[in-house]
Amino acid sequence: MKQPSRATSRKIAEAIALLQRSEFAAARAAFGAILKLDPRNFDALHFAGIAAAQMGHLEEGEALIRRALQINPRHAGAQGNHGSALIRLGRHEEALVSLDRALAIDPKAANAHHNRGFALMKCKRFDDAVAAFDRAIELKPDFADAHTDRGNALMDQYRLDEALAAYEKALSLNPKSTGNMTNLVSVLCELQRHTEALTMAEAALDLEPQNPSSLIARTQALLALGRPEEGLSTIEEVIRSHPKSVNAHLWHANTLNLLAEPEAALVAAEQARALAPKDPGVLNCYGSALGSLGRLDEAMMSYEAALKIKPDDRETSWNRALALLLLGRFEEGWLAYEYRNLRRKTLAARKYPQPLWWGQEPLKDRHLYVYWEQGLGDTIQFARYVLLAAAAGAKVTFSLQDPLLRLFEGFDSAITMIGQNEAPTEFDLHCPLMTLPLAFGTRLETIPAFESGYLSVPPADVARWDQRLPRGRRRIGLVWSGSRIHGNDANRSIRLARLSPLLQTGDIWVSLQKEIRDADRAALAGSGLLDVSAELGDFADTAALISSLDLVISVDTSVAHLAGALGKPTWIMLPFAPDFRWLLDREDSPWYPKMRLFRQSRAGDWDGVIARIGEALRA
Repeated sequence: MKQPSRATSRKIAEAIALLQRSEFAAARAAFGAILKLDPRNFDALHFAGIAAAQMGHLEEGEALIRRALQINPRHAGAQGNHGSALIRLGRHEEALVSLDRALAIDPKAANAHHNRGFALMKCKRFDDAVAAFDRAIELKPDFADAHTDRGNALMDQYRLDEALAAYEKALSLNPKSTGNMTNLVSVLCELQRHTEALTMAEAALDLEPQNPSSLIARTQALLALGRPEEGLSTIEEVIRSHPKSVNAHLWHANTLNLLAEPEAALVAAEQARALAPKDPGVLNCYGSALGSLGRLDEAMMSYEAALKIKPDDRETSWNRALALLLLGRFEEGWLAYEYRNLRRKTLAARKYPQPLWWGQEPLKDRHLYVYWEQGLGDTIQFARYVLLAAAAGAKVTFSLQDPLLRLFEGFDSAITMIGQNEAPTEFDLHCPLMTLPLAFGTRLETIPAFESGYLSVPPADVARWDQRLPRGRRRIGLVWSGSRIHGNDANRSIRLARLSPLLQTGDIWVSLQKEIRDADRAALAGSGLLDVSAELGDFADTAALISSLDLVISVDTSVAHLAGALGKPTWIMLPFAPDFRWLLDREDSPWYPKMRLFRQSRAGDWDGVIARIGEALRA
């Protein structure tokens, strides 16, 4: 390589000084002047590429560094900078080639290991990415960005405790990093440590009161805490100050959906779409908003458009799966539902050396381990498939949530019940509970419905409630709200006062609510409802009480599934956009033969539902 003249070397040094002072435009011009006189000057090409990239001229920057490497491919720094430019261009596989070349020349280049980890993460090679970040940290223990990105890679694998430790380390190295604080908010929310998440978001806002990312993090924590009204106020603050923030409009739409305002949510999603019409996350949000308004065909089109742009998008694939199941398209839907294994908030993706059972082989004389994965209502509804597995000749071990263990004591003598954190020491096959509909090839016409239910209660437990409750009139159990922190609470729960017209029928009304919200206490006190919440220790107690009733009327909660599984006549009050299991445009449920569905005719129309139930009770 030709050595530059003394004058050229001086000009390069002056241009580098401009670069170091972040005077990128001046540096770029200075290097350009050198290259006019010496087009093959390695340093001028290399540093001109850095200056151009820093100014956002990424294609130009990458091309200049590539030209420099044609002159001196053994320069570790240039290879590393080329890899960095390629990362910024989204060309991650090519970036790995340059970064591997850089590390072959200088294995101790911590920045190259860090960038390599970032590129590997973008290529979905998360284990390799973590190893690369570990090497960068080994070489440079105080490398805060490497700790942060290591946390990001761990989050993508849903290794939450390790991600938390990585973010905490990054924050300890850079205590004023609001970015690390917002990362901590996300992982704390995933760990259900919502109060701590809100505290962290508030700490970030103390440092930068108007930081949009910190305000969005506060919104996330408030929604997780079941405080969507405050979340709405916070996200509207972001939109006022940053009206072109796509992420803010997405969170705005999400918050409005949680507040049972689907029309307003659609407007917010449309605002995001106007700013980023080809962003897959925006198209997914827009589809979700359409789905909340019952416009499922349009929602499916939006999901399909998002997946054409980003075929591996987990959230879009998940929403599409739910739409397929809601439409009754089970053949496609159950397979698509397996995307929950790739999402967060699921225990479906447990890893065992034994094969996962998808229905690919007979179960006779095989030991099948089935395990819970989502909510209590899901376990109650889909436990019927464990009976099918046993009937197919399998020896079945069934892990279910601890609050359900006593309820399932008499489920089936051929099935071994174990707790939520247990697993058998030996088994042949394993299957997440909610993969069983796929494994058994369930279609609408083949749903395993049990006319008299599939759960039972010891007669002595029923007799105690039978003697406890007044006689001579219909006994009706009532559930009007679910968990406050449930993502769809505002859509599915009702204030008790709104149901007061039903309580005037002269029947014996019994509250099946285990938890009474403060907002409902005054209405409960004057309602005439028999409140036995203090006597309901677990689901077995609730099941015994339900078995002594004539009818259960409930919103969409786990108690509704419990009543259906007991074979009790059950009426469900459904929001306009129901959960997938209730399907569309029908008053019955193929899952529970003695169930009747009362649907909102439009979003938020509980009064119409209550009026129709009143008519049905009088009839």
